Amino acid sequence: MGMTKNYLLKILENCSEHQFGQDAVEWAIYSGWVQLTGDLQTDLIAIMGEPGKPETGQYDAICEMYRRRVRELDEQTTEAMQPLIEEILRPVPLAKAI
Repeated sequence: MGMTKNYLLKILENCSEHQFGQDAVEWAIYSGWVQLTGDLQTDLIAIMGEPGKPETGQYDAICEMYRRRVRELDEQTTEAMQPLIEEILRPVPLAKAI
């Protein structure tokens, strides 16, 4: 487990120095969109593209798909929470009429 975790961390830190990019690559790996081979150089090229040719990699598509997925989940959460939000924001009289 430790070797796998270290390998994943190495992939993430080599793909992006930004949290969003690392989250996107991690999502792509866990969702099965990116299949790791266990060879660092091969996996980095598959994700980021060949050196000097970023268009040969999947990184931009990964980020876009991750952005869409996060947006979808945000919309679903907002929709699911709407009744609770309405209840919380419903005006309540401070004092009842006697």
